[in-house]
Amino acid sequence: MRASRAHGASTRPTFDLWRVPGRKRLALGGAGLTLLTDVSAQRVRMSFADDLSDGAAYACTVPLGPGLRGQLDAFNAQAQLLQGRALAEESTRSVTRAALLHLRALQALDGAQAGASHREIAQILFGFEAAARWHADGELRAAARHLLRRAEAYMSGGYLSLAGIQRSAADVPGDEPMR
Repeated sequence: MRASRAHGASTRPTFDLWRVPGRKRLALGGAGLTLLTDVSAQRVRMSFADDLSDGAAYACTVPLGPGLRGQLDAFNAQAQLLQGRALAEESTRSVTRAALLHLRALQALDGAQAGASHREIAQILFGFEAAARWHADGELRAAARHLLRRAEAYMSGGYLSLAGIQRSAADVPGDEPMR
């Protein structure tokens, strides 16, 4: 961003740092002053030219490149921030079955490491109403044991497959055959 001295600059929006929503940090670097602002879960970064001052009309410049068209939404979001409007919330993604399984496995592991029994883990993960159906060889105990095996597999390197670093997608942690 730089100060605008073009014809009609008086009709352009003026820069006001305090109008920008979110948690702000200013950093001085080799290229000048940089504003980092966190709005919701997004971080926006803007570089300021030396001639920009509070209350001055401004112009934004963007780097030209082959991916410019794909970046227009991000540039429009930054323009809204500069005008004091918060970013529109992104639509929430639905939770996938795999993500829920990973979450429950890690919660089960936390419970086991804290000394909870399989029954207590099942009560926390599946609710007290579901735990009323507890049997020594029932489905809830099997589910708790499966989650614990899955979490232990994550601990012994299975987390690398989640990160796409090791193992194939066919090797799902926790589904190994019993030995």
